[in-house]
Amino acid sequence: MSVEPAGLRVGVDENGLGPRLGPMIVTGALMEVTADWEHFVIASRAVGIGDSKGLCAHGAMREVEATVLGILEVHLGLRPCTFAELFGMLSMDSDAVVRALCPDGEAPRMCFDANIALPAFGGATGPRHLHGARTLRDAGAVLKRVHFTSVCNRRLHAEQALGRSRFDVDLARMIDLVRVLRSAANGSLEAVCGKVGGRKRYSDALGALSPLVAIEEETAARSAYRVPGFGRIAFLRDADDTDPVVGLASLVGKYLRELSMLRIHLDLRSHIPELGAASGYHDPVTTRYIAATALVRVARQIPDDCFER
Repeated sequence: MSVEPAGLRVGVDENGLGPRLGPMIVTGALMEVTADWEHFVIASRAVGIGDSKGLCAHGAMREVEATVLGILEVHLGLRPCTFAELFGMLSMDSDAVVRALCPDGEAPRMCFDANIALPAFGGATGPRHLHGARTLRDAGAVLKRVHFTSVCNRRLHAEQALGRSRFDVDLARMIDLVRVLRSAANGSLEAVCGKVGGRKRYSDALGALSPLVAIEEETAARSAYRVPGFGRIAFLRDADDTDPVVGLASLVGKYLRELSMLRIHLDLRSHIPELGAASGYHDPVTTRYIAATALVRVARQIPDDCFER
């Protein structure tokens, strides 16, 4: 097991980079870790922090929801009653920025109007989840702040028209989150981000933080840099499975994406009562979902580029 320095750590990861439906969510967490690394990893696993792809299958969000809400309550004192409240508490962007590209018609209603009470997936936070969150805190790992940014499909299409891929957008938002979380920290920090696709080189993008970026290594598994005023920033393959701070960020991001998908689905189901849910990924159920909602979306003036990648 690797040995990592104690102190302020930032973890950043994306959820929803490749689906057909729903937003891309990029989430960052700032934690103060005073425990030794091995103890921190063990305590995190015991709480349920790990590879979000394995823990958060579509339709199986109950335990993840309870874990996330328990950590937010114990570490940050946040007790949102609705998704709208949670969104407002954690969003890096203002409502005006989030809705900046919203068209006329009912697309904004599809994305924002459905009221979702929390817990939404049956994941009520019980004594076990609160105890786990306290155990993590008492073990020497305290969540100080968490933010996310939601990138809608219409924005991804607009960026593509300007020559920027979804990978470029993902990386730019990761760097924005590092900047925002660094402003909440006193002193330099260790930041770890999930790898963006198979990219090895990130120094040009990190120039947005500082013109003097020192390269430590650039390999398929790990790309690491020294950035004046920030500290070390590394991009790791499978970071959510190996770094608990990234794992926590990814866990929160997956929960937020599933809530976003649910809000879209509830709006559409109000017009098509028999409509079944879909993951939004590249599968036959999602293909049928897109076809089943086509006429309603046309009638409601919801552009295709708002709905689908």
